[in-house]
Amino acid sequence: MRAAPLRRLAPVALPLLLALPLAAGAWSGVQHIQISKAAARNLPDEMAAFRDFARPMALPAIYPDLWKEGDPDEGPRHYFEPDRLPPGTDIRAFSPVQIEAFLQMDAIPAEIGIAPWAIVELLAQMTDAMRATNWTWAAQCGAAMSHYVADVHMPLHCTRNFNGQETWQVGVHSRVEGDMTKAFFRADAIRPGPAGHLAEPFRDVMGWIEHSAAMAPVVLRADLIAKRSANGRIDSETYFLRLWELTGDVIETQISDAAAHLSSLWYTAWVNAGKPAIPAPLDELPVLSVHSGVGIDPASEGGPVGASRSRQNQRYDTIIWAVMGGLALLVVASSIWRGIQERKAKGP
Repeated sequence: MRAAPLRRLAPVALPLLLALPLAAGAWSGVQHIQISKAAARNLPDEMAAFRDFARPMALPAIYPDLWKEGDPDEGPRHYFEPDRLPPGTDIRAFSPVQIEAFLQMDAIPAEIGIAPWAIVELLAQMTDAMRATNWTWAAQCGAAMSHYVADVHMPLHCTRNFNGQETWQVGVHSRVEGDMTKAFFRADAIRPGPAGHLAEPFRDVMGWIEHSAAMAPVVLRADLIAKRSANGRIDSETYFLRLWELTGDVIETQISDAAAHLSSLWYTAWVNAGKPAIPAPLDELPVLSVHSGVGIDPASEGGPVGASRSRQNQRYDTIIWAVMGGLALLVVASSIWRGIQERKAKGP
């Protein structure tokens, strides 16, 4: 009987908790988790034991967005913008070694992004970790990799006009990957193709980016059409319904491809490591960055990494405690009200 009030309050509490922002970045935190889980399910049968790693690796798929606040070098790992290069540039011909690649192109890493090199570096580290049977590090690298792979399948992470700032469409980035996708996308729409071994992973990654970049004009054009349909009201139901009508297929395909390609990268790491025996999965993974060692919370000035909590995370804690406090008050009020009704029923 005591659980009944909480069951009645669950429909109220769950939306409040889900409304808390997980992270700012490509897709929402939910989509990053969905892609990671779908990739694990998509692994070939001979690597089936690694599917159980989906549970500890799913939530860490959002960590790279949270590392940005403590690591100023984290941001460029989330995008690559080939339209900053001269037309006709063959990005697949660049070296998979980042230093060598940027000697080949006239671009600044922080501007154009370094996502493809972050992905293949993590692939190499995941391979080495599997070979050495260091499954904690292998899973950490695989989880971080899943974030960057998902990011480069978001078309607006592969164009210099990433937020519509060059075409009077500012805010389109969050409208597409955040508001619209969270509202309309469903996990059962993820239908990845079969995973396979990648003989030239860097060229494959660049190919995925080329395709994403080709979809960017489609998304930007859809935003303009949807805006006209809604008479400029980009916060209206009409706008988002029209935007999803025009881009839903693109979003579903890109997310499905992200899951397929991620599973191929994980499979490639395992094959290149010699197909070592896969142990039982870990309970959880560390939150520390695989690149810099920062945690989810930024370092305090003059203090150790992660020693202080950010104002943003403190706000999240405040919201969570406020929600829980409100629920507690509702439970108490419900109990008092029920007691009053019982006394009335008994009479004087």
